[in-house]
Amino acid sequence: MIHGYPAAGHGRSTALTIQPVMGETSRIRINLSAVESNIRVIRDVVGPETVICPIVKADAYGLGAAPIARHLVAAGAGMLAVYTSGQAATLARSAIGGPILVLQPVREMDRIDEAYRLLIRGDLHLTVHDEEHLGDLGRIAEKFASIIPVHLEVDSGMTRGGCPVDVAPRIAKRISEHRWLRLAGMSTHFARAGSDARFTNKQLAVFDAVLKKCGSTVPDDCLIHAANSVATLRHSRYHKTMVRVGQAWAGFGADRITDGPFRSQAAELRPIVTWRSRIIQVKTIERGTSVGYGSHWTAKRRSVIGLVPVGYADGYPMGLAATDDEPKPPCVRVDTSGQDGHGFVRVIGHVNMEQISIDLTDLCPPRKRQSPEIGVGTEVELIGTDPHAPNHVPTLAGVAGTVPHQLLCSLNPRIKRMYHARESYEKKSSVVSHQLSVSSQ
Repeated sequence: MIHGYPAAGHGRSTALTIQPVMGETSRIRINLSAVESNIRVIRDVVGPETVICPIVKADAYGLGAAPIARHLVAAGAGMLAVYTSGQAATLARSAIGGPILVLQPVREMDRIDEAYRLLIRGDLHLTVHDEEHLGDLGRIAEKFASIIPVHLEVDSGMTRGGCPVDVAPRIAKRISEHRWLRLAGMSTHFARAGSDARFTNKQLAVFDAVLKKCGSTVPDDCLIHAANSVATLRHSRYHKTMVRVGQAWAGFGADRITDGPFRSQAAELRPIVTWRSRIIQVKTIERGTSVGYGSHWTAKRRSVIGLVPVGYADGYPMGLAATDDEPKPPCVRVDTSGQDGHGFVRVIGHVNMEQISIDLTDLCPPRKRQSPEIGVGTEVELIGTDPHAPNHVPTLAGVAGTVPHQLLCSLNPRIKRMYHARESYEKKSSVVSHQLSVSSQ
């Protein structure tokens, strides 16, 4: 039977009595063992000599940089990359060892800055974006009398950060002649690695030409890096001596790889994120009843709808809701006690600030006497780890008209993150689970 399932009534809707609601409206579960597994997959792709540099900017895409970074380093990451020096300092406070690359132009620093200790230890690598910026970094290095490892970013076609191609050799020479600066890396950033191989190869050729012009100015131990996750998984020509991977360590990117030498390895990436909640109300509505703000979804049959306490304030995309004018595919997994154990349903009407409505009719038809047990307290999965399911992050992002990175970064820090992992992937020890809210990290 359906918990609290109403008898047929004569009104437009019949509501279930709401049972006591749990203290938390939803929770995000992050599999740290999968993080380590993904680094091993990337290692298999790039080989033993290429440095793996996971991108953990924006608090590791909102998933929790500190616990994730520990497992990235334990699994073999040789460097971490963040956007700001403040993000680097956050990792340092969490006792994350190893070098950290800051991608943003850093133009000043004081001894009171938390990143200062990283800098004087030589563990803070800074990115050079142009000649004026090089002067700023030179003054920082002279101020502290500390050699700063720097990475010169070359703009080969991204047209964002980085220096123009024609001045890159001159900047590289100035770095090599500076007493307090060390050319530790040269990089570029691909603009269309996931969609345009021809343009990506053009960028690579431009970058290679710059490296050739720089000649002996580039030391033997200088890290050469261009590849993001998709380029890393697409072909070894992009690997150079270091790869910068973002979504790949989180288990995403395989959907962009449809051919090539690393297609099988890409398929081994394991998504690390699950987002679950519970149904807090179920009601039956009559045919012709509209749901939500603007009345943009109307029941075409007598229907059963459920209320789930998540919304756009939590980071749930508004573009996932079906309306009369814009149907959307089912994307919320609902646990059932039926033969399959679950079913997928649509979000209907509008995504509200803190709640969504889902259409449960196909899982528990109003007139069916024997139905799966769906009602108040039934668990739903908003984001899952099955790459073939409709609630896979890249699939959700595609339906919502965004990208996986944005969807993950939008998940509100107020949602409790629950981390679980083995103590070490090399030691088949028992699973260690702990709970952290992002605000306490």
